[in-house]
Parts: sequence; C-alpha cells; structure tokens
Amino acid sequence: MAEPSDSKPAAVLAQVPTQITAPQVIAFVLVLAACKFASGILAPLLVAVLLAVALAPLVAVFERVLPRWVAAAIVVLGIAVGCGFAVWALSDDVARFSKQLPNLVREVRTTIQSASPRQSVLHQLQQAVNELEESTTTATKPTDATPVTIVENTDVQKQVLSYAQTAAGYLGAIILLMFLVYFLLAAGDLFKKKFVKLSGERLSQKKVTVQMLDQMMAQIGQFVFYQFWSGLLVGVLTWISFAWIGVHYAGLWGVAAGAMNCIPYFGPTIIMVATAAAAMLQFHSLSMVGLVSMVSIAITSLEGFILAPIALGKAASVNSVSIFVAVMFWGWMWGALGLVLAVPVLMIVKTVADHVESLSGLSELLSDKAP
Repeated sequence: MAEPSDSKPAAVLAQVPTQITAPQVIAFVLVLAACKFASGILAPLLVAVLLAVALAPLVAVFERVLPRWVAAAIVVLGIAVGCGFAVWALSDDVARFSKQLPNLVREVRTTIQSASPRQSVLHQLQQAVNELEESTTTATKPTDATPVTIVENTDVQKQVLSYAQTAAGYLGAIILLMFLVYFLLAAGDLFKKKFVKLSGERLSQKKVTVQMLDQMMAQIGQFVFYQFWSGLLVGVLTWISFAWIGVHYAGLWGVAAGAMNCIPYFGPTIIMVATAAAAMLQFHSLSMVGLVSMVSIAITSLEGFILAPIALGKAASVNSVSIFVAVMFWGWMWGALGLVLAVPVLMIVKTVADHVESLSGLSELLSDKAP
C-alpha cells in the first residue's frame, strides 16, 4: 500500500531553480528599490485591496437583495459616514488639545531638565553667566538708551493656507482610496478569474492558484476584520477606563489606542509611554502614572494574548520573530502605512510560499511550527 502523501499540493505555479543566481539577486534588489520609490502609490493600493477583501463578505450579504454595485456603494458610504461622524464628535477635543500642545511640550521639557542633575547644573551655570553679562551691560550702557523690542511678524494667512492645503491633500487621498475600494468591491471575483486564467494552461496550475487565492483572501479578510473589531474594543475600553480614572482627553487616547493597536509590538508600547507621560504631567504622582500604565498594559494584553489566538487561529501562523522583522522592514520602506501593512504582507508571502514548492524553505522559515 502506498503511503499517504502530504496534504500540501505538489504542483507549482512556476519552477524556480534552487540555486540563487546573480540576476535573481539583482532583480530582488530592483524590486525593493521600486517598492521604496513608488511607496506613494503602492501602499495606498495595498490598503485598498486589503479593505476590499475584508469588506467582501459584508457586500455579499447585501448582494442577496440588491445589485452588487449598489451593495458596494452602501458599504463604502456607510464606512465614510461613520468615520466622518467620529471625526466630528472628536473635533472639539482635538482643537483644545492642539491649543494646549505647545504648553504640554514646554512642560515636558521642563520636567525632563529638572529630573536630570546634569541639566540642572548646566542651567544654573547658564543662568549665572547671563546674570553676569546683564550686570556688566547695565554698568556700561548709557543712561539715555532706549530699549528696543523686536517683534517677529507671523504670517497667519500663510499658515492657514498651508494647513488648508495639507488637509485638502489628505482629504483627496482618502476620497480616491474610497473610490478604489468601491470599484474593487463592485468588480467581485473578476480579478480572481483573471489570475486563474493567467496562472497556466494545465488544470493542476489553475487548481493551485485557486487554492492559494482562496486561502489568502480568507486569512487576510479574517485578519483585517479582527484588527478592526479589536482596535474598536481596545479604543472603547481605553476611553472608558481613562474617563473613570480622570485622565484628560480620554476620548482622544481611546482613538489613539485603537488605531495604534494595528501596529504589532510598537503601537501598544508607544501608547503606554505616551499615556504615562500624560498622567505624570496631569497628576504629578507616581501612583497615578503606574495606574494608567497598568490599565493600558492590561487592555492590550487582554487583546493580544487572549482574544487574538482565539479569533485568528491558523490565520496568524507566522512566528513572532518574522513579524517583528517585517514591521521594522516595512516601516522603513513605507513609513506609517508600512507599519500597518507589515503583517498582511507577511501573511501573503507566507501563503504563496506554502503553495510554491520552490519556496518551501521560506515557508518553513516563517512558520510558527517547530520542525
């Protein structure tokens, strides 16, 4: 009796030689350079694709009673209205926080300088030198000298115009992104069929392509869907907890915590440090700083160590080291968007490597299973 073969399909999409050659290395470097150079178009395009994959099941629900293009329009408009309402609800807090931001920065700088003995000694020496210079100048300057005050002119109109142009640029990018998401949702499985057709003439190649695309879409959709709801949960819990403790701008901290929760490792750490600094400036008490930090750690730990393994399951079958390296790499490549897209891109690479025999070594390297 023949032994059962491995469940992984043996067919491949392309035969790649096991030995790495110089042209392959050059091609890889050129691809990375192209990704770096075209980050302004590739990163938003990938965001749109991920959003379309995550929202496809919701569109399918509306498609049972409505045409697909109408269902896609309802979903996209619903998300746009929801985001607009959230921005409007937090606009007052954002305006107050932006006005107090210079004072907060000044207070942070003063606190750091007072906490450092070296800075304190340097400040005292600088103050003594300034007093000595002032006394010398006062003794030598004429009594009829008139003090002159230099006023630096501030072009308010120019600043307002600059802010308006920046806001218009972001708004235009968001509108284009929403249109792209709509067109991808309205297209349905059109591009899936095209990829299957382009994969090859043999039935085995088409079968592997279908399996790979289905698994990729299922994993990415599950991951993005979970990231949305987990970010919403973390944001709401942070908002309620900070409001109960009495932290100023609890709503803004909740939104920031929910958004930064999409960035593995770095996002929760940044929120924890920022909230600890805010608690120190507001309460001036180490016990309150510890309480705020512990609340932030407890919320993110609940999401990361309990909810994530249950909700994601096999969708996140990538080891932690690979995730950390991917976040660092794509953050360097694409900035803030790269930090958010690092894990989905890594999952796509892992799925492709699982179905291409010549990339089995890469699949084993990224896997979280012990050999």
